[in-house]
Amino acid sequence: MESSPNKVSRQGLPSQVAAFVRVEILRGNLKPGDRLPTEQEFAAMHGVSRAVIREAIAKLRHEGLVVSRQGIGAFVASPEAANSLTLEPNSLAVPEDYRHLYELRLMLETGAAELAAIQRTDEDLAEMARCIDNMAKVKDLHGAYVETDIAFHRAVAGATKNPFVSLFISFVDVKLQESILVALRSLDFATTSAISRGEHQLIYDAIAAGDPAAAAAAMRSHLTNSSRRLGL
Repeated sequence: MESSPNKVSRQGLPSQVAAFVRVEILRGNLKPGDRLPTEQEFAAMHGVSRAVIREAIAKLRHEGLVVSRQGIGAFVASPEAANSLTLEPNSLAVPEDYRHLYELRLMLETGAAELAAIQRTDEDLAEMARCIDNMAKVKDLHGAYVETDIAFHRAVAGATKNPFVSLFISFVDVKLQESILVALRSLDFATTSAISRGEHQLIYDAIAAGDPAAAAAAMRSHLTNSSRRLGL
């Protein structure tokens, strides 16, 4: 991998490592046939044990994103073998394309929040809470805020315990990330980020309370408000 990832936190380690690799694949930084680092190299890159790396690779293999070759290593799966998604570069050529993608995000993530309220563990809740705390710490760092925002939504997806939910939501988030960042830079950051944090807190509260309907409603409200802020 060209980029050197930050060491992950102690929460949900295999899921976080798997999420990093998943995003690299969806962004095209890792291509079909590319060999992944060895377990030892991966462990050093992320600051985790080799057991964590093995579990992360197993998750990716289950999703069809990675194939293992005995005695050789793990490789990014071919498009025919993978359950991953791709979009042609010109597929998001006009604002309406982003609006359509945001509509897809709304449908996916309201359902994810609903399921997360049923399936979430204490570890999932801790990861969501950590993301919200990080949102308050980034101050005026727009890019860092968007990263922590997206990390929260991936944590919600992970809490569903459905790898395909995580895959689809990661795919959509990656495609929307740049447009969200551009829009955020045109808004009053302090006001917008405070409102957004409050909306994320409501989602967290509903998921923590185990209330599927409230979680879905909070996610729908947040994404609807967010689309308005982005002008979509």
